[in-house]
Amino acid sequence: MKLAISLSILILFLPAALAETEIFSGKVITNSDKSIDGGIFRFQYDDVADKVFVQTPTTNLISANGECKSNDVFRVCINSANFSHKNITTYVYYYEIDATIYKLTGSLSASSKATLSSLLQGEPTDLEVTVTNPTDFEITGILFSYDLAPFYILEAKGCELNGKRLIWEGTLKPKYDKTCTAKISTDKEGKYNLAGNLSYFNGYDTERIMTNASVVTVLPKQLKVSYFMDKDILVGEPFYTNLSLQNLHSSEEINAKFTIKLPSHVSLIKDKPALEKDGRTLRHSSLLLKPAGSMNYSLYLEKNSQGTEPINYKFEYAIKGISDVIENSTFVDEIITQQKTEPAEKKQEKSNDTIASAAQEPVQSQQMPDKNATADAAAENKTAAEPVAIEAKPKSDKKILITASASTAFLVILLVIFRLRKGKRESKELAERIRQKLETDKKEALNEIQEKVLKKE
Repeated sequence: MKLAISLSILILFLPAALAETEIFSGKVITNSDKSIDGGIFRFQYDDVADKVFVQTPTTNLISANGECKSNDVFRVCINSANFSHKNITTYVYYYEIDATIYKLTGSLSASSKATLSSLLQGEPTDLEVTVTNPTDFEITGILFSYDLAPFYILEAKGCELNGKRLIWEGTLKPKYDKTCTAKISTDKEGKYNLAGNLSYFNGYDTERIMTNASVVTVLPKQLKVSYFMDKDILVGEPFYTNLSLQNLHSSEEINAKFTIKLPSHVSLIKDKPALEKDGRTLRHSSLLLKPAGSMNYSLYLEKNSQGTEPINYKFEYAIKGISDVIENSTFVDEIITQQKTEPAEKKQEKSNDTIASAAQEPVQSQQMPDKNATADAAAENKTAAEPVAIEAKPKSDKKILITASASTAFLVILLVIFRLRKGKRESKELAERIRQKLETDKKEALNEIQEKVLKKE
């Protein structure tokens, strides 16, 4: 009884839980109005008592120098009081007051906590969020939102459900709180920091805070399956494939069963340990893996022919009442998809044929009958008295044409080689340059011939 009375007295004399916002800090002169936050404050100083009388927009208060005093809305702290000046007409003394003024406001706190901090994939847990008003003010304009993605919300109480968010709008009376609960679950492993946003009007302005973060870790699949198989498997030769099953959980058992389906072109020679058999389907109907335990299986198989079917695996297991399935496939044959290509030898033969055919025509142009020889023979039949201007005859012109033809043949061969070796764009550019070169050489040769013919004439 005495203890209860003592606690009641203690609670009675506990200071009210209030939040405060500073609205002024600086120096003011006594006996003059000071507009602060839309209200008028006035200070008077009693130098004998060393106290300050403060007139506020609500109720007045008296604070000793170096102390703070509060009314229902404001808290005023007097930091110092010093003489400023004296009015020689009225004999009034003025003092400079260094003061800090706070506006007392409402305040909310928010916390959240998950029942389980570590979850299996698909395992549910309860989350509790509490918004508390510890002050003596009624808090209005409360907007609360708690985003739980990527968790699914299985059920919610105390708050509305909007997609994967808990939301609430309302008002909290002094010393009241609001609690929201949700049952959540996810199948995505990872570490998540769950927190909510809270905004409210504290009596002075809108304040925004966040709840403390509730950390939840979602574990990976607790049945780990490893596959091992021989490489370069040939038709008619046996090969091994091995399975390793491991329970990753350190404190929970796993109950499992699995099936293995062999393809039509693969036969079983031996299995260790022995499995249930139904045609090409191998089964283990009941397997218990202790915490952190493991089990290994080995299959001795033979590839009878080529094929495209894989070995199919299906593992069904349960841990802590949560069921899950793992499926996988392993191909015995290497699946290669290639486009049909010609052998390299044929490609080389085609390249050689192209070069030869390209070089053949210019060579034939060099083997054409030389009219210069006829001209030389005719010149020999002439008498010595008759002047023979061999240099002026078309013989030299033909040499120029033959030289141009040889240059053309050589450039054509280069063009073909570069077309084979370079990319399409580079080959086109080179072909264009060669064509321009040939046109230029041809024009120059024709011009030279014309000049010599004109001189002849």
